[in-house]
Amino acid sequence: MKLDELVAIYRGCGYSVSNIEGQYFLNRGCINYSFPQLSNVSLNPKIISKLKWRYLISVLKVSSPIKNTHEFIIRTKEYRIDMLPHRTRPTTRKSLRECEFRVPSVEDLMREGLYINRQTMKLQQRDDKYLTNENQWKSYVTSFYGHEDVAMLGAYYAGKLIGYIIAFKADGKYHVVNQYVDRNWPGLAPLNGLIYTLFNKIIEKEGELIFSDGMESFSPLPELNRFKRTMLFEPVPATRVYILHPVLRVSLWIVIFLYVKILGKRSVKNKFIQKIIRLYQGQRILDRMTVEN
Repeated sequence: MKLDELVAIYRGCGYSVSNIEGQYFLNRGCINYSFPQLSNVSLNPKIISKLKWRYLISVLKVSSPIKNTHEFIIRTKEYRIDMLPHRTRPTTRKSLRECEFRVPSVEDLMREGLYINRQTMKLQQRDDKYLTNENQWKSYVTSFYGHEDVAMLGAYYAGKLIGYIIAFKADGKYHVVNQYVDRNWPGLAPLNGLIYTLFNKIIEKEGELIFSDGMESFSPLPELNRFKRTMLFEPVPATRVYILHPVLRVSLWIVIFLYVKILGKRSVKNKFIQKIIRLYQGQRILDRMTVEN
């Protein structure tokens, strides 16, 4: 998919996607992201300066020898049940046996898909309007629907959509966009069957699969990471840096100094402080990259 097409889709859903010195950025409230989020962004002093003063936090995926996170990627020419871990095979077989997998209709996505989105956002305590607002979701679905560089698949049980995946192809790999399931059907493991079926459809069509299931979450999610590994995603070292507004950067440094230096907390177990340190370290990686260049 061409970048301009993807930008148009997100803008059509009400998102703010800005072009700064030839690079696109997706603004989601107080946090700004390089766009697409799974593609490396090229930085220069002008971009860094504008982001630093314009946004509170900018989250960027970049190419650097310094690695501080992982991107879950699978690259293969075949994807079989017997390749999966032993404990994952029965669950996947049951999913394939009990569910039907096909391209969902727009109507099903507008009805059951919207319900699944709202259920998921409530559980995750998020409110992404393009997923929960009926008009924005319709614009989003119809913009992606039928595009040659979009892979879309739904899981059905008794004729009802209980899960779906949407991914687009860019930079030679598929980027997952959404993969949500109805939590009322955990015993059917619809996501296992969705992943297995979609991957084999892509391999049949293209001869090879290169698929990214996203970056590690900022807050550790060990169960999710474990699931991705059982579906044969590899955690590939990657770099995620943060550009902090100068006022925020100073504030974070003061908090870290007070916690570690004055309170003598050498072993940082406080989750809030851990998040602050990760932010600050991401900024420091960017500083080092800038100096080296």
